[in-house]
Amino acid sequence: KVSLMTIHAAKGLEFPVVFIAGCENGLIPFIRHNVDSCDMDEERRLFYVAMTRAKEHLFFTRTKKRTIYGKTDFRDISPFIADIENKLLKKENHPAIKRKKGPVQMTLF
Repeated sequence: KVSLMTIHAAKGLEFPVVFIAGCENGLIPFIRHNVDSCDMDEERRLFYVAMTRAKEHLFFTRTKKRTIYGKTDFRDISPFIADIENKLLKKENHPAIKRKKGPVQMTLF
């Protein structure tokens, strides 16, 4: 069974396998546009809560390029991931999926 939830909703729960998606600077820690400050201690605590939900396996995912609101940006890895000792991480890179040119979605008519 798969449960999809926010980090806040996962407090107090444990799962055999946990995926933390979007481990990119700006998403984790979440930095709002047009806001001067971010409570980094609270963001780090929430990230720790997410990591400690995993009993057996913990996966972090990120992308190098993300399109948000029609604007494509290159993304840096979350500073929280960068703080984890390298000997505790197993890094895997996967090639980008090449999309076929043409319509993205079929039309109804």
